[in-house]
Amino acid sequence: MNRKKKTIIYASLAIIAAIILLGLFPMSQNLDSEKWVKITISDTINTPLADTWTLAGDLDFKSVAGDRKYDNLPEITRTKPFVGNFSKAGDSRIVYFSTGDTLVESIRVIQGPHKFEYELTKPSLPLKWFVYKARRAFEYSALDKDKTIVKWTYFFHQKNLVSRFFIRKYIDNTHRAWMTDMLKATKNQTEKAYLSSLVKK
Repeated sequence: MNRKKKTIIYASLAIIAAIILLGLFPMSQNLDSEKWVKITISDTINTPLADTWTLAGDLDFKSVAGDRKYDNLPEITRTKPFVGNFSKAGDSRIVYFSTGDTLVESIRVIQGPHKFEYELTKPSLPLKWFVYKARRAFEYSALDKDKTIVKWTYFFHQKNLVSRFFIRKYIDNTHRAWMTDMLKATKNQTEKAYLSSLVKK
């Protein structure tokens, strides 16, 4: 092999190595959340804004998926208060999964009846290898006096550019379906609870 070919091969290997290192270079843990990997879905719930805010939090986790299984996302079995009663900013709780994994959810913003946001940290799930932390943000707005638009955004704070790719794959393969099912269950259970409250009046 002549010198020119060797030079081209070494240069190519150096470029490939540089690209790999760049992809694995850690991103700042203070990265603006708008630069995190995110997914947003929305739906309309046929209940007034104030009632949606009050009722939407009482979701029965176990009935959400039914018999459906999600890849790389075990079933939520229960939650336990960690700090406070998970009703105000600063409160937190531990979430337990069917696999024995856990994570901590901490409320960041609560502005009833319009916004509820909390952060997910200390996960033992496999996703911990790709993300520093995650956030969920729910935004509620009145469509009219009897309907509410719910927008749910999930943010993943990726560890590096390679992680960003795997998070996108996870969202497309699993998380989008799970979020859709969760929001559908929230809609159904909220509307059912609202109608029951009307009957009792």
